[in-house]
Amino acid sequence: MRIVTTRWGTKYSAFEVERLYSECRAWCDFDSFVCITDQPEQLHANIETITFPEAGERYRSWWSKLLQFQIFTSGQTVSLDIDMHIRDRVEFQFRSNKLLMQLDPLAQYHPHKNIKYVNSSVITYQGDWSWITQKYNKEWRDIQARYRGDQEFMWGELQENIAYHKAIFESYKWSAKQRGYSVMPIVNYHGQDVKGEL
Repeated sequence: MRIVTTRWGTKYSAFEVERLYSECRAWCDFDSFVCITDQPEQLHANIETITFPEAGERYRSWWSKLLQFQIFTSGQTVSLDIDMHIRDRVEFQFRSNKLLMQLDPLAQYHPHKNIKYVNSSVITYQGDWSWITQKYNKEWRDIQARYRGDQEFMWGELQENIAYHKAIFESYKWSAKQRGYSVMPIVNYHGQDVKGEL
């Protein structure tokens, strides 16, 4: 099993990538840890780096995560956002014919919005899903105009290929912060890699 994270731009530092790696090493069993990045900083020797192709706006921001499906076409892959904090032992699920993702936390904390889509902070998959990247590349301008991000695109266009992963993370913003502690092995910081909390 490999773990992959995507670092596009300068929002997250090399330190934060290495923090995620160290938490994975403490709490997960994996064979390799890969960072797909457009940044030049040297990372820990045990982190494999893959450089983004020159693709301009195609892979900006959260859209950068879609490149991984073209790169990893065999074995088991766990995709983690850099702002995910692992706090306890975690076991990831896989299905041979489905992408596994968790229901977006907003569905629980804002039921009036009738949110059904998934959260792409954690994705598990196995085998070849390169057709997702190919589909995106053919229509990327239209897709970016129609969807606010990668997870909305995947839910809107690939829903029949997605199943729900068991709950393994909770929202820092919507639950853990109010409670004062986390009850899940992973905490989703929603773009804010808060240090020194929880």
